[in-house]
Amino acid sequence: MYTAPIVGEENFFEEKNGLVAIEAEYYYKQSKSEIRQWYRTTIHEAPFAGLDGDDNHASQASNNTYLEILPDTRATHADKLIHGENFSNEPGKLEVLHYKVNFNNPGRYYLWMRAFSTGSEDNGIHVGLNGTWPENGQRMQWCEGKNEWTWDSKQRTKEVHCGVPYQIYLDIEKSGVHDIQLSMREDGFEFDKFILTKDRNYVPKDKGARVTLLWTEPSYFQTIGASVIENKTLPVDDFPIEGTGYYKDTGGRWLAINPNKNKEASTTTDFTFKSANYDVVFVGVGENDGQSTFTLLINGTELGSYSPSLTQKMFEEGEAFNALWENVQLNKGDKVTVVSKIGSTDGKEWARARWAGIIFAPVGKGKEVKNLLLSHIKNP
Repeated sequence: MYTAPIVGEENFFEEKNGLVAIEAEYYYKQSKSEIRQWYRTTIHEAPFAGLDGDDNHASQASNNTYLEILPDTRATHADKLIHGENFSNEPGKLEVLHYKVNFNNPGRYYLWMRAFSTGSEDNGIHVGLNGTWPENGQRMQWCEGKNEWTWDSKQRTKEVHCGVPYQIYLDIEKSGVHDIQLSMREDGFEFDKFILTKDRNYVPKDKGARVTLLWTEPSYFQTIGASVIENKTLPVDDFPIEGTGYYKDTGGRWLAINPNKNKEASTTTDFTFKSANYDVVFVGVGENDGQSTFTLLINGTELGSYSPSLTQKMFEEGEAFNALWENVQLNKGDKVTVVSKIGSTDGKEWARARWAGIIFAPVGKGKEVKNLLLSHIKNP
């Protein structure tokens, strides 16, 4: 679950005015992953992926999330160096991350990355473009700023092991969407953000520039919510978060629970639509760590509870994960409450009770909305 992408290939970052900032965790795929993998660490979750002597550094990371390549078997110079396993001076050979970036302005882009290095053997990475690995993207190196998040943009050379500035860059020849790749040089490497800029003298500060990640397609909730013109919707954005036990997950699309802090959460909002009878569709998310339980209440009276089906994926949306209550009387001003309890299949890893919102469909239309297949929308 810590290696699965949380965005799709259809999502991309947008360059504007010669600059684009990219969050590490928003890669759309990993490749060359047989020996090492990039693992996501947040303030809510940390991976168990073999040897890793580092603490959790998410609290000071951008978006409270970063990536680390694990297992880390070469933390110091005294540890055995194994080419093709814990070290690769040749880019594109070991564990590759892929990001889609839309460049509006072609030209030379200098790359800065925010990394956390604790030793002498966890401070290098390679940068590629559209499946190629140009010389000026190889051997990005950190020496300064140990044991803290540090921005840098230097290339290691035979003469200067700690790196030469202005030598890490990518030449974007045409505008449009390009594939930016990052491949392992040393295992144990941690980073949480990188920036591409046309300004040679640009130096990032603190957590860097704002990230623009574009969702080229509407969310699943938005799509099925608009499938019947008379539908009324309460997305998670309409529910309060502070003091509820929830947090916003995956770009704000879902509410979720941090298992390290809470096992249950509850939030309430007003029903602001016309008084009438509705079919009520609750849009949940299937997870692979366990079946969470959701309870829907109207003015404090339970309407019903359900648990989404387990999935083989880290999380998944679709008809199997939605609930339906038919012909429910609702009045304008009613209090709508969602109570969530996290679930686990093994008592060690916990689902996060993710959910997207509630749809109020005309009576008789709820089953159609709940069971809607996206293929019927995209390919009518």
